[in-house]
Amino acid sequence: MILGSIAKMKHYSTAISLLKQMGLRGITPSIVTLGILINCYCHLGEMGFAFSVLGMVLKRGYQLNTITLTTLMKGLCINGEVRKAMDFHDSVVAQGFLLDEVSYGTLINGLCKIGQTNDAFQLLQKMEGQVVKPNIVIYNMIIDSLCKDGRVMKARDLCSEIVVQGIDPDVFTYASLIHGFCSMGQCEEVTKLHCEMADKNIEPNVYTFNIWIDALCKKGMLIEAQGICNLMIEKGQQPDIVTFNTLMSGYCLHNNVGEARKLFDTVDEWGIELDVWSYNVLIIGYCKSRRIDEALSLFNEMRCTNLVPNVVTYSSLIDGLCKSGRISYACELFNAICDSGPPPNVITYNILIDAFCKIQQTDKAFTLFDQMLERGLTPNVSSYNILINGFCKCKKIDEAVNLFREMNCKNLVPDSITYNSLIEGFCKSGRISQSLELFSGMHIGGQPVNVVTYNVLLDALCKIQLVG
Repeated sequence: MILGSIAKMKHYSTAISLLKQMGLRGITPSIVTLGILINCYCHLGEMGFAFSVLGMVLKRGYQLNTITLTTLMKGLCINGEVRKAMDFHDSVVAQGFLLDEVSYGTLINGLCKIGQTNDAFQLLQKMEGQVVKPNIVIYNMIIDSLCKDGRVMKARDLCSEIVVQGIDPDVFTYASLIHGFCSMGQCEEVTKLHCEMADKNIEPNVYTFNIWIDALCKKGMLIEAQGICNLMIEKGQQPDIVTFNTLMSGYCLHNNVGEARKLFDTVDEWGIELDVWSYNVLIIGYCKSRRIDEALSLFNEMRCTNLVPNVVTYSSLIDGLCKSGRISYACELFNAICDSGPPPNVITYNILIDAFCKIQQTDKAFTLFDQMLERGLTPNVSSYNILINGFCKCKKIDEAVNLFREMNCKNLVPDSITYNSLIEGFCKSGRISQSLELFSGMHIGGQPVNVVTYNVLLDALCKIQLVG
């Protein structure tokens, strides 16, 4: 059907227009045609119109089918109305309609995506007692959601339960579990899962191997990570750009940018194209190692390709230049992206504001802060902390206090860094009573008081005693 093809091409408005023309010509729509119309309205977020078409279906005496009901539930879910989808489910079930695995999968997926894993699990249990039984796809949704919630053992137990029921876990089941255990830093459990997969003749895919490699890299187990990469190749799975980027990131994270560069230079031998992340990983690595000229060289090389540096690229270079004392060059780069590059974000501004504060040029820092506001960006707690600390170091306490008050007006909650900066500023300016008042405010506001706070106050009080 032409209308169905148009809808599949996501030209929903066109399909709706054609359907309206059909109505004007006196052509009676079939249940299939009305189902397409409902689907189009759902994808456009016009749920009111979608349900009005449902009314047309009932008015014409058509028998409602599972596809139409599922389409409406999916529409509610994709438009952020999962609760209404659940209410609709309850309503149609109460009227005796039978739903299928796709219907329940739609609802469970919607619940999982909004973090309502417990509700999804309850719906799963309801299914288990009905004629329609959950399949591996539905179980995978729950297992994946449990893992993302950090409830990995619960997910593991559910996997064991479905095996008892005669349902075989697949590569996606294991991928979720591996990701979950990796996130918890339990690499030994990942090894067990890999052995299980081998026993069941389930071959890990590249995605699964990449998760494992990433976890090992983050733990500093780079030899093991490289070993898993080699195992992947032995299993006939070719590494992709994510594999290389993950390994490079691991080497850079543990201050071995040389090995990262070797990997970078071998990517094309695999017939794989480097992406923006590949360059960013290495640029960040060079900047972290204070090898800023090599980072700039790589940046220039990147611009000669068809890859467009993004805000992370520029922010990393600006940070590296600032930390190397080349603030004027950092400003040139910053001005370049303000004029024609990817617009700087709050992180970019924070980097440059911090650099000016550290060389006690708070006027320039504050100008940048104002510019950030003019651009419609919202400063975060870190933005205020940097500037407050900078003002305190320059003994501009009143300016720092004004920013502190501004934070409260904007519902930004000051943290221990904010308080410590102000307390130290008050102490060094001889305003001990105000520092003690602020210290009491930390307790009242439930802010954590750390060793730094006590040390600053004790040092100031001891100096007063010595002077006395």
